[in-house]
Amino acid sequence: MSYYMGADCGSGSVRVGICDSEGHLLSSKVEAIETNNPRVDFYEQSSEEIWRKLCKASKAALAELKDVTPDKIKGIGFDATCSLVVLDKKDKPISVSMELPPTEEEMLQKRFQEEEKRKKSGEEGTTWNIIMWRDHRAYKETEEINSLDHEVLKYIGGQVSIEMESPKLLWLKRNKPHVWRRSGRFMDLTDYLAFRATGCDVRSKCTTGCKWTYLPHKANDGDSCAGWSADFFAKIGLDELVDEGYERIGNTVHDIGSSIGQGLTKEAAEELGLVEGTPVGVGLIDAHAGALGMLGAETEEFLGKQIPLERRMALISGTSTCHIMLSKNAYFVPGVWGPFRDAVIGGYWVLEPGQSATGALMEFVVKSHWAYKFVQSEAEKKQMSIFDLLNDHLKTMSNYRMQSKLMAKMKAAPSVSGFEQSLPPASSYEDAERINQAIREAKRGRPSPSLKPMGLKKIWKGHVAYLSQNLHCLPDYYGNRCPFADPSMRGVLTGLSIFNTRENVKSAGIDELAIRYLSVMQALAYSTRHILESLEASGVPPVEMLFMCGGVSKNPLFVKQHADITGRYIATPRNNETVLIGAATCGACASGRYKDLLEAMKAMNHVGNVIAPNSDPAMALYHERKYQVFKRLYRDHVAYRDIMKGEPSAVKGETTQCEAPSCTIM
Repeated sequence: MSYYMGADCGSGSVRVGICDSEGHLLSSKVEAIETNNPRVDFYEQSSEEIWRKLCKASKAALAELKDVTPDKIKGIGFDATCSLVVLDKKDKPISVSMELPPTEEEMLQKRFQEEEKRKKSGEEGTTWNIIMWRDHRAYKETEEINSLDHEVLKYIGGQVSIEMESPKLLWLKRNKPHVWRRSGRFMDLTDYLAFRATGCDVRSKCTTGCKWTYLPHKANDGDSCAGWSADFFAKIGLDELVDEGYERIGNTVHDIGSSIGQGLTKEAAEELGLVEGTPVGVGLIDAHAGALGMLGAETEEFLGKQIPLERRMALISGTSTCHIMLSKNAYFVPGVWGPFRDAVIGGYWVLEPGQSATGALMEFVVKSHWAYKFVQSEAEKKQMSIFDLLNDHLKTMSNYRMQSKLMAKMKAAPSVSGFEQSLPPASSYEDAERINQAIREAKRGRPSPSLKPMGLKKIWKGHVAYLSQNLHCLPDYYGNRCPFADPSMRGVLTGLSIFNTRENVKSAGIDELAIRYLSVMQALAYSTRHILESLEASGVPPVEMLFMCGGVSKNPLFVKQHADITGRYIATPRNNETVLIGAATCGACASGRYKDLLEAMKAMNHVGNVIAPNSDPAMALYHERKYQVFKRLYRDHVAYRDIMKGEPSAVKGETTQCEAPSCTIM
């Protein structure tokens, strides 16, 4: 029996998993990694710490499987966040940190702490030589690059993102010139891990194509450098990279899953607990590894038909969300990253919309609420996660409100009751056709005078979704990645009220926190719907099924809201660690076990469950109304910003008056 190892570096931890040739994950281990946050929007990590923790996790994952010896690991693949690693000419880390000037006391205390740490661990001090993907220090450089409107930007949604590498490189040259002069390599974190493992500087078409403005479709087998644009680097002021033959940013770029050099070096094999020469596959960005780990799964067992690969979209939802779609044709969608050729599977183009904050936003909104301490205490007593407890509380609230006895019930049970039964469906509304007509009218911003408000509200009250009827959210707290590609956007939460914060009336606060949490989840789902509509408006074939993985996808209410709001079936994987499966798939291909990635995906990808959208037209109308509010929030927020700048509105067709007629049914 052959086994394969996948190594993943996320934003806060490294993970290593071992799976068999059918994609069964047999063992996995996690190690936390540090992040340095010296200033607002500055996020840094250490490549040495990441490699050290990854090696520790590798040995631990192997030790857990008594029957799997190192020689049975036939291939290894790496994935990581799209963070920038800086090495000197001897391949040692160089600090990219911009610490605030410390006081003399702080400086002495820091030196003492580092000295004590070295004495205890026997390790050298930390060198922060990674600028993380989420680092926004290069805001000015991003704007400058986008003002050029260069041809290469056409392949990354029309403009470079602040999360990509070229603005960061330009920032380093300007703000850390000594680092720029001493540097020997600038690498994406995935490529660094493969380099550390093999000693070969081979870059991935995924990392370079998606984050470095490399154009794989313009390169050829004999000349990787043809994929770089000399004119682009010259115009943004990085012409040194061209003059040196792209040596620092990569002049050898290969397909995902192809074998690198002679495999693991002796040193790397010893550190990882593996065998020298074990094949190493060219890796990819962590989100793309998640897509590789689930988009090839069979769907016929669940839906009675096989959904074509080009009608599927992967949602990798964790700290942020990446939406990934594959196509044989190149589609250019404003605000959507891509199309990237060969960024996941050879011969396919990738479109990559996304959200800058998903799990991070949900956590922030919950933890910043004054009632959080009560929810946290209740969750600890019940030995459940805070989000599971809030989900149960929302079910309880919807049941009470359906019976018009909320206040009486909440006095009797101020926290969470044991209500677990499913609510009755709202499909008994007699005039479904009038509701469908109301949906069509809502899309045009028109009222629905023929519908009786009380009849609809009676139906809606039986659903969790209805609890947020008066609370609306714009989830761009950390900027809008797609479809507006606007890092300056900020979030909105409207419909707030004052609650008594005394402990003896904490139930009202818990209610309000739960509804706020629900509103944020729904806003993230409305954002996904907005992305889907933007793709279709640019000619992309409609998505029939969403494949969801990542930490947030373990939340059943989050998944269900996405199904209902987008109107799509959602598949969740047999094993939620699809990023590890995707990385291991690269190792399996490098070993020669499969002829190509498509064959490997078919063997190693599996659906665990399928969630159907609510087919009730009354609920479709409710979400249509909320979706119109969601889109209006964006337009209004941009208008507010323009007013404060004294500029005309940047929103096309925006006026100073609300054009939407009053709605009589909500």
